[in-house]
Amino acid sequence: PCRVPMTCTGWPGLPSRFETACASVSIVAVLGIVLKLTSPGPIFYSQMRLGLHGWMDGLHPVGGGARFAVGRARTLLFGPKRGAGAWPCSMYATIAVLSPGEILVFGAGGTKENLIGDNMAGFAAKRGLAALVTDSTVRDSAGIGVLPMPVYAAGTAVRLPLHIEPVALDVPLTCGGAQVRPGDVVVAGEDGTLVLPSAHLDDVLHQVEDLVLVEAALQQAIAADAPLATIEGLVRRKKISRGAGEAPFTAPT
Repeated sequence: PCRVPMTCTGWPGLPSRFETACASVSIVAVLGIVLKLTSPGPIFYSQMRLGLHGWMDGLHPVGGGARFAVGRARTLLFGPKRGAGAWPCSMYATIAVLSPGEILVFGAGGTKENLIGDNMAGFAAKRGLAALVTDSTVRDSAGIGVLPMPVYAAGTAVRLPLHIEPVALDVPLTCGGAQVRPGDVVVAGEDGTLVLPSAHLDDVLHQVEDLVLVEAALQQAIAADAPLATIEGLVRRKKISRGAGEAPFTAPT
């Protein structure tokens, strides 16, 4: 039987086997709730406040709509075919080693060849993955768009993957212009996709708790025709980092 190569070693804080539960998994769940019940805004602004960079350019949900996903990244690096030492497993066998709730991120260098179809995506959905993310194109967009699991891609195409192949699982890679490491958290919605470094999830949540309240106050102020100075003050407040030990924002009475 095929054995998928595991190469996730040598990175600080990264377990060599992903069966080990991450101590911060509850933070991932909280970020998912924020994404679904409010908007991606608090998560995006937390990234800005902390000086983090992880924007994946041009990746959107196949089929459109409000497709949300949050999960731990498993990374699959692709490269040009070389005619020797090919990846020993099918894509289905590779997906089968992943755990429910994880997000498989493809680093394909923005290839125009499609790497995912509705059968592969359907198999990933049945395995319980939270999403597939690729900076390549995909095919079978109508079928992918109705799956319960979202797929985020750079577009659609009928061009077959004849010149590209998997190279390594669970290694740092670039997807959509963002560096992604195994164990990072991927946050994806209808407006785009980003990645949060695993070592900073507590910091992100600290900022998100504050930003959710600022965002709610701003929306209420706009709805109530509040003075321009009040609205602009709340917009500025969104950009101010919450200090360690500082209480979250409280709307003035």
